[in-house]
Amino acid sequence: GINAEYGKQWYQRRVRGPTGGSEFKGLANIRQVNDLNGSLRDKYSKSEREMRCKLAALYRLTSHFEWDHIIYSHITARLPDNENHYLINPYGMQYSEITASSLIKVDKDGKIIDPGSTVLPVNKAGFKLNSALHETGQNIVYHTHSHAGTAISAMKCGLLNLCQEAIIVRPVSYGTYQGFVPNRAEQVQIKKDLNEDSHVMILENHGLVSVGRTIEETFLWMAQLTKACEIQWRVLRCGRDNLTDRTFDENKAFEGDLPVELECNPNGVEYGTGELEFESYMRMLDNQGANTGYPYKMPNIFKDQIPTYPAVQYPPIVPGMEGPPSDTDRSRTSTSKREAWFINTKVVEQRISPPSGRKSDEDAAGTGTGRDLPHLTR
Repeated sequence: GINAEYGKQWYQRRVRGPTGGSEFKGLANIRQVNDLNGSLRDKYSKSEREMRCKLAALYRLTSHFEWDHIIYSHITARLPDNENHYLINPYGMQYSEITASSLIKVDKDGKIIDPGSTVLPVNKAGFKLNSALHETGQNIVYHTHSHAGTAISAMKCGLLNLCQEAIIVRPVSYGTYQGFVPNRAEQVQIKKDLNEDSHVMILENHGLVSVGRTIEETFLWMAQLTKACEIQWRVLRCGRDNLTDRTFDENKAFEGDLPVELECNPNGVEYGTGELEFESYMRMLDNQGANTGYPYKMPNIFKDQIPTYPAVQYPPIVPGMEGPPSDTDRSRTSTSKREAWFINTKVVEQRISPPSGRKSDEDAAGTGTGRDLPHLTR
């Protein structure tokens, strides 16, 4: 009755949203990241399909971490097949909407080569910053407007050595913010501001930038830089005099790439910088139903399979229904009634007896109740 109707209304408002999309991350109606099906699959080379999926997934992660700002800012990637072609997001889409097919292919001047699957344009003014950094030889340019990053970019002190993340991303380059639309002279200056051995840049009064060879590597540099900014942003509330700003020799702190790359070859699988971390987040997106199309180096990370019998019984149900709708019931049960059943259920853990001849861990240890509950099968 009332509970079922309330459940239906809650589902419409919160899960499906007013326009059929999801208001909550990870819930119903997630648009697939890898939507390169049919003719779209044949349209692009294998390397371009892979780059499109990775870049679209990176946009989704940026939205997940709330490093984006409405429809602004950009993440761009040089295509492996043509060093003068780049992928960029359509101007007008939120990061949470980006898919592999929606990405637009442009040349170094921002001219559209392939418009993608939307009718939206390219923000040429926004691409100028990224294109300038691509000219330094960087394959990926990742620009964010996170709260903490923008706050630190406005501080005279810059990024302090308050945590290991701040040390890992050293050396940090600083770029002078000249306005929304940089001219050619300002593009040249931005290129000079990026030190040859830097992977990250703080644009004064603007935001953060990371650059790298791969999507995975560039993501990890940004994640470490943003974490360092968040920590500094919070601890500065205690006052500068209460902080311990570490000093170190940048030439001896870390040699080579990020330290997380060292001794990081699980099961003999070799991972490059950022690949292990990025793969873990691809599992997160795929578990939410985003279908990233990511080429996992280690698809299965679990040693054992899921137990053959469940650990939790079916939960209680809405009054008037005997259980989950069966195949027969589905044909005559209204959609709203089925939705209401699932929404109004509450999971209640109950110990379930193992198959015949096998004692549960509690009974074997003498701590169980001795009750035998029927073995449930799905």
